[in-house]
Amino acid sequence: MKIGDVAEQLGIPASTIRYYEQVGLIDQQQRVAGRRVFNDKALFMLQFVQLAQTAGFSIAETKSLLDNYANDPSPRGLWKGFAETKQNSIRQQIKTLEQMDRILTKLIKCECESLEECVQLSCLT
Repeated sequence: MKIGDVAEQLGIPASTIRYYEQVGLIDQQQRVAGRRVFNDKALFMLQFVQLAQTAGFSIAETKSLLDNYANDPSPRGLWKGFAETKQNSIRQQIKTLEQMDRILTKLIKCECESLEECVQLSCLT
């Protein structure tokens, strides 16, 4: 499968696929007549990268996930710990965002004459 076909199938730009290849997320692809030809393994890896990014993993974290998956692809593989750590991080971010949202909601509804008055009356805490 050519890079344009892969890009269309996965809904990502060809330049992104080239970048993933450059940073080692996917193996260098075999070239036929100077063009990359993607095999099923590369397609799976690209889908894995998309899933990892959707789950919030960075490029470096995704690389670690892929390395660990290669060492142990079982459902209980080493990658599971990465997923649990990321989930805990995301849950903490959600708590922080909810706190920020509560403060902003209070600020929007505040009827104090000044922000100083809000702070003194602890309206925003």
